[in-house]
Amino acid sequence: IFNSDKWEALPACIQTPLHSCNISAIGPSDTNDSPENSCVTLRVQAERRGLRSEGVNACSRYGDVCTPPFSILTRPGSLTVLLNDDHELAKEHDSNAKHRIYFGREGESPLQEYEDTVASTTIEELEEGQRYCVQVAYTLHGKLVEPCSCIQCEVIPASGKLTPMIVGLLVGIVVLAIIILKIKRCLHLPWYVSPVRGNTAAHTHHTDTSGRCIYSERAIEARKRADSTV
Repeated sequence: IFNSDKWEALPACIQTPLHSCNISAIGPSDTNDSPENSCVTLRVQAERRGLRSEGVNACSRYGDVCTPPFSILTRPGSLTVLLNDDHELAKEHDSNAKHRIYFGREGESPLQEYEDTVASTTIEELEEGQRYCVQVAYTLHGKLVEPCSCIQCEVIPASGKLTPMIVGLLVGIVVLAIIILKIKRCLHLPWYVSPVRGNTAAHTHHTDTSGRCIYSERAIEARKRADSTV
């Protein structure tokens, strides 16, 4: 029970072979009217052939008077823990009731205490593509109210922005493609070299300043004369 170090076994949950158990017997009717006094920390322990595992604190998947509901909103580089500031403990104790956020990368155990807050909180400068996890609990006058929420994890999405290196690479590819196209245009134009006859100029070919392949009029006339003699 909140604000108590006393542990008691739940009769309905002793040596049960089931994966769930009814804990309604420890509801608010066993405590006074304060909401936090109906909150308890649940610890689960497995037993087999006389051997017992270490007790593990249970978490709550659903928000109630003892456990805060929350959701996670991710953006490139950040994560926002969305909290509800209109809960029973806040109505009873105002700003003395807060949310405690535990945060860390997936696989870190335990999650690190991040901050106590009344409202939703955004965590900045996170690694894109990395999976981060959050767990939330209520606090009252700085003291933890259990059970905590179950852990939720989300991946930080990529921003989709092009890095300077990628931009430079793309520009280089475009420039190279333009140069290759101009060279191919020059190489694929028809050309002809006529025999030298007196002052008749052979086929002449040059490229103007814009990179286009052009031919002189004399070369074109020489080709026409050669074609007419065939």
